[in-house]
Amino acid sequence: MRVLLLTNIPTPYNIPVFRRVSLDSGWRLTVCYVSSTNREAAWPGALAGTSPEYETRMLDQEGVHWERFLGTRLAATRALLARLRAETPDYLIVCGYRGLPQVAALVWAIAAGTRFAVLGDSNIYADCAAGIKRRLKQCWLGFLTRRAAALIAIGTANRRFWESYGARPEKLFHAPFAVDNELFARAGAARRAEAAAMLQRLGIAGRTVFIYVGRLVKSKGVDLIIRAARRLPAAGVALIIVGDGPERQALQRLARGSANIVFAGPVANQDLPVYYAMAGALVLPSDREPWGLVVNEAMASGLAIIAHRHCGATVDLVGKENGVVLESFSVDELEAAMGLIASDGLLRQRMQSQSRQAIQDWSIPGFACGIIHAVESSLCR
Repeated sequence: MRVLLLTNIPTPYNIPVFRRVSLDSGWRLTVCYVSSTNREAAWPGALAGTSPEYETRMLDQEGVHWERFLGTRLAATRALLARLRAETPDYLIVCGYRGLPQVAALVWAIAAGTRFAVLGDSNIYADCAAGIKRRLKQCWLGFLTRRAAALIAIGTANRRFWESYGARPEKLFHAPFAVDNELFARAGAARRAEAAAMLQRLGIAGRTVFIYVGRLVKSKGVDLIIRAARRLPAAGVALIIVGDGPERQALQRLARGSANIVFAGPVANQDLPVYYAMAGALVLPSDREPWGLVVNEAMASGLAIIAHRHCGATVDLVGKENGVVLESFSVDELEAAMGLIASDGLLRQRMQSQSRQAIQDWSIPGFACGIIHAVESSLCR
């Protein structure tokens, strides 16, 4: 069966999933990327070089020069439609539903009578469209839920999102969103001595280290973590902030004078396990987090988790057994959560152990299996 999968950019997260889908399904899989990279991504386009397991296409590079000048998405859409007409795949998997290439692929599938599945990380708690945008979204997604052969839900908040737009139970399939758990566990263990040496160099060895990993933008709430950390005893607590973004300078000003708050800057994906190995807990107080794969990474690395209850990953992966679920976006609540984990070593160890156990059911093989099951089950109806 010829299956075409459309997604935005290559990342270290999706490549092993696509590889596993291709190997386990027996499909002739083509993965089309809208763009080889984007300005906000920390990963090079070379990550998605041709794979022996599946065919890879960079749609933005297939358009003619004048189309690329007008815009990546226009060039990618023209290239995608040309490929669909030429190859006429038996099934489409479309990651997302809003971008021009995604809309074009979905409309093409409906017009051509080709079965399709929609896969994404939309979260019912982050679904904030209002007014005319809300009405247009309801019309479009209501139409899609009726016409799609399958809607692949990566977690509970995503499933509830589709249900809110009229998705029927028989069209909803679970595919647990995942990272390579073994990679993070192995790499963290192998580089623990390196992590200990870095803690010594930074002058924060012997403290309970909290870590934030992600973009430095307002919606992530990194300022709340800094304010909470500054209230806790500096001799017992440290905070490492991994990532970059437009808020970095403002956050550094906020943290000025706190030697126990470290800005690591952007870190290559292969080096993240070292930073997780330096920490005892991940903190993610974001108010608009569709999923939050850093939660998966941190749990695979054996960290306790502090995250807001509306973060997609929190709904399925975080509870009192392995962390603290935040009910609000307040410095007081965050300070209390960090203080609890820092002050009770036995509790922290139990949370870390539970994180390692709980994440095992959210694996790359399980994610790939869910996608394959969704496609093949929808063919039987």
